[in-house]
Amino acid sequence: MPNTLTNLKDIRVAQTALPAFTDELLPFGAFSTNFSPDAAEKGDTVRVPLVGAPSKSGEFAGDYTANSDSAVASVPVTLSRHFFKTVHVTARELAETAFGVLEPLAEAAARQLALDVLLDVFSVVTAANYGAPAVPAIGPTAFDYKRVLSVREACGAAKMPSDRRALILDAGYYTNLLADDVVAKAFNISLSGPAVEQSRIKRLAGFELYETGVIAPSHAEKLVGFAVHPSAIAVAVRYLVPAARYDEAGAVTDPATGLTFGYLRFSDTKSNKIYVTVECLYGFTVGRADGLKRLVKP
Repeated sequence: MPNTLTNLKDIRVAQTALPAFTDELLPFGAFSTNFSPDAAEKGDTVRVPLVGAPSKSGEFAGDYTANSDSAVASVPVTLSRHFFKTVHVTARELAETAFGVLEPLAEAAARQLALDVLLDVFSVVTAANYGAPAVPAIGPTAFDYKRVLSVREACGAAKMPSDRRALILDAGYYTNLLADDVVAKAFNISLSGPAVEQSRIKRLAGFELYETGVIAPSHAEKLVGFAVHPSAIAVAVRYLVPAARYDEAGAVTDPATGLTFGYLRFSDTKSNKIYVTVECLYGFTVGRADGLKRLVKP
């Protein structure tokens, strides 16, 4: 795991927290992203490429450079958000506990941080930014494979590129899909199948599927999910270098995606407590309006 931490105990704590952070942010895989452990300050700008559909092919007329333009744009994303979550133990608790007490605390903090960041990014999915819902308002028990096909049809009508489409759903809607007869039969009947054992639907009707529990409870526009192409939303994440001195501080990075959070450990001698903070410096912006179709509840 690439990181800039030096203390072996802190590295162990960070390694425990990283999978929780990246797992909750899996839906970011449906967006255009620019993730890096490079240092940045709040307010800095990062450019994120949005890749849409290429122009049409044509008959060769003596020039291979003709008709070579594609719908590629690079949008500026301001690193305007700085979220953090802090946990602590007393020095006595740390000394007297047989197991690593900081690991589960940091893991829970990283998971909560990721969920809060994800919900914040979802706030951009509004009618003002992306227009009318893909299908009429629908409850979770009515969301089945046929509704997914209706969403697919709406994406096609909007000329959303068919490659790299994803469907991000609230947990209740995703769960009802698991019970859909067509979806269930698409998997091997063996109980080791992913839909049964892991409650996971990887692809359906041309969509990559992502489940999340943070959309529906608090979204102001009754959002419960959306179909999306990466060109619809741009997200950037960087490492915020601390200005003060800490017992330990560094970037913790997922080597596969570059997704990064900051790690801080510091002590309070008055209260005899040891603190660990995980933090995320990030920003996001609207991309192509035709790259996203919303789903809303009644």
